[in-house]
This record gives sequence, structure tokens and C-alpha cells, in this order.
Amino acid sequence: MPESSTPAASTVPAVLTGLARQSAVLEAALAGGEIQCGWKVGFGSATGLETLGLDGPIIGHLLRSGERDSGAEVHISGWTKPVIEAEIACWIARDVPSDVSVDCIGDYVAAVGPALEVADVDHVPADPDRILAGNIFHRGYVLGPAHADLTFEQAARLTASFVHGEETIAVLDPEELTGHLPAVLARAASLAPLLGRTLAKGDVILLGSIIAPRPVASGDKVSYRLGEDPALSLRFV
Repeated sequence: MPESSTPAASTVPAVLTGLARQSAVLEAALAGGEIQCGWKVGFGSATGLETLGLDGPIIGHLLRSGERDSGAEVHISGWTKPVIEAEIACWIARDVPSDVSVDCIGDYVAAVGPALEVADVDHVPADPDRILAGNIFHRGYVLGPAHADLTFEQAARLTASFVHGEETIAVLDPEELTGHLPAVLARAASLAPLLGRTLAKGDVILLGSIIAPRPVASGDKVSYRLGEDPALSLRFV
């Protein structure tokens, strides 16, 4: 996608129907007192796009009740296939128009930083409609420091490390799996109105995992460090 292009909302029928189903779920959650605080992007890797026949990454919603502190325990009893993802997040400075161009999207970003996302892959990820209706398997998240002086370009040049038990994964190119971060955010802006509103001032956006989703089990500990930031961690029980 050229940096000057303006992403369009998806034309894939299963994406449109899935977003409509997710919108109904989100509306019910908000009516029940939940507070939406942002969005998550998923299936933006080349493999994810090809497997699901997508024309770009897809989005889900974040609720304030899903936020966890770094170092917290995540109870996964009864989950089907719990996984952990290491992400780059951004915080929105002002409302983003749905037709924002990729080369202008940075003007709407207040800060950039690391995050973790917890998901439960409770069915085979083959149908975008079903995946979207289930909010892309989302179960919770941890936010790291929000750096007002960190741009997408700078974040893409950082190295990261993810530690899972005795294994360490070094990430030398944070955009290898997510795709170009400004394009990812612009795509999210184009889809968000289909879930009820635009990307709004104060929202946090999880821009996709910089590692392949890692299955976790009870007793596992994980930690993730982006650049020189303190590590974010979780323990699964």
C-alpha cells in the first residue's frame, strides 16, 4: 500500500457481516455499563491475510474492564487455546476521520508504546465472519508506557525481546508481521465506523502482534520488552 493512499473499508462480505455482528455485541456491552477505550487490529500478517482471504487487517474493540496490570495472573481454566501476543500500541490525540491517508495518520497519534494481548482461540480461525463476531478471540490486554516522543518510524527501528519460560525470541523488525504501522492504523480508521464510531481522542489501539501468537498453559510466565522500556509480564494460572 503506497504511503499516500487512503485505505477503504473492506469489501469482503464476511468482514462486513462479521463487523455488523460484533457491533451488536459491543452495543450490548456498552448498554450494560462497559466502557470502550480503544481498538485492536488482527490478522494483518501476510499469512493471516492469505488464510482468511482478507483485503487488509481486521479490527475488534477494547473494553476498560479487559485491562490488566503488568505482573498480573491470568486465569485460563476452561479456555480452549490461550495465547499471548506482543504488540505495539498507539494512543490517539484527536478524532481520526475514516478516510485519513496513510501519510497523514501520524498527525493523529499522541504516543506509541508496548502492549501485551491475551486471546483464546476457541475455534479454528477460518471464517472472518465468526472471528469478528467473537471480537478476534480477545480476552484482555496490558499497556506499557505511552511515549509521546516515539514515532511509528522510530518504533519500527527498535528491537524487542519476548521471553516465554526458558525461550527468548528476539524481534529485529517489529513491522515484519504487523505490516507498515501507519497503514495498519489507517486501515483501522476506515473500519471503525462499521463498529459504531471513529477512532476517538484518547483511544488506545493495539496494532497487531510482532511475534506469532504463543500458546500458553497454566504455570507459564511471559515477559516482553520493547527497546529500553521496562518489561511487561503476565503469569498464567
